[in-house]
Amino acid sequence: MSTPCGSRRNFIKTAAVAGGALTLAGNAANATVDEMPSVTLGRTGQKVSRLGMGTSWTVQPSFVQAAILSGVGYIDSSETYENGNSESTLGAVLERTGKRKDVYLVTKNAGFRENGDPAVFEQRLNKSLERLKTDYVDAYFLHGIKGDQIPVLFDENVKNAFEKLRKAGKIRFAGLSCHDARLVDVVEAAAKCGWIDQIMIQYNFRTMNADDLRRAVDKASEANIGLVAMKTQGGSEPFANDAARKETRLTGLLEKGFSVPQAAIKAVLADERIQVVVSEMTNRDQLKENSAAVTNPLSPKEARLLEEHRAKTAHLYCQGCGHNCEPGTGGARVADVLRHLRYHEAYGKREQARELYQALPVLERTFNDQALYAAEAACPHGLPVAQLLKTAERLLS
Repeated sequence: MSTPCGSRRNFIKTAAVAGGALTLAGNAANATVDEMPSVTLGRTGQKVSRLGMGTSWTVQPSFVQAAILSGVGYIDSSETYENGNSESTLGAVLERTGKRKDVYLVTKNAGFRENGDPAVFEQRLNKSLERLKTDYVDAYFLHGIKGDQIPVLFDENVKNAFEKLRKAGKIRFAGLSCHDARLVDVVEAAAKCGWIDQIMIQYNFRTMNADDLRRAVDKASEANIGLVAMKTQGGSEPFANDAARKETRLTGLLEKGFSVPQAAIKAVLADERIQVVVSEMTNRDQLKENSAAVTNPLSPKEARLLEEHRAKTAHLYCQGCGHNCEPGTGGARVADVLRHLRYHEAYGKREQARELYQALPVLERTFNDQALYAAEAACPHGLPVAQLLKTAERLLS
């Protein structure tokens, strides 16, 4: 992926056009938060809410029910989220409320990464279906696919395994999720392989204007693949240290009544190729804010302030472009390690962050001094990579 710096002029121009032209089902400039807009999800042909709910955190049954009643009809889960407890919570709510058919339900398989036997898809799906208390999911994903796993997308045995599940009525559509440093390659492969119906990718205001990512998303859109964005607000909170937070405040955005998380969602949906934004909401205030964000397009003023914020704070965020900093590290995954550190520091997901970090092979999270400073020198955004990697080792080991 090329340096995801983007262009101030292109960003503001795109957002300004979107502010005047983006039409969402049932919305107007003063739309209320319960007028949830919907969209057709690519080749699936299914109408889904533009706001989706992520469940990788502990989700409360009452909040799940509130989200569904507010119009959030796209729910994303995985067998790995909270060790399956997220699926269990969703299943209990959907069974009790009778809302299963009102929800486009996604879950994911992580087992393919450790088990090359295509039988793992049906075996793990059956367990997910038990927890979800349903006999089918709308979409079943390859979870967190990495660049070196792209051959899986062209493996006939894998394709046939998904087709078998489709014919059995256990899944309706096939997909994948990705936030790997080789995101561009994965998106292009998904567009080319022919059997992936939708993808969920890391996509936010800090990375979305990178030329190579825009071209890859173009290819996926031209293939009519459903496009779902995740981690859209991932660039709105810096690594949690006092200096970073102080520097973020100095941009003056909060004093101007500017909500960076809301504008981050709006910026992504201003890209008309993106159909759904998945957000990890945990309370009603977040639900209300996110619903308002998808209902009201990004204004030119918001676009200008957001771009100013992006430019002034680029050095406080890892943007996932590991191809820039990883070549000289002997195989260490800088982008993955810093993503796990973000989970720990900015999101407060400390236990999950440690589990993910410790699940990396030792060589992929081991840095000698030469590798540390080579990675820092290669960072196009001026991030203190060496310091952050040492912090990750101290906090996550």
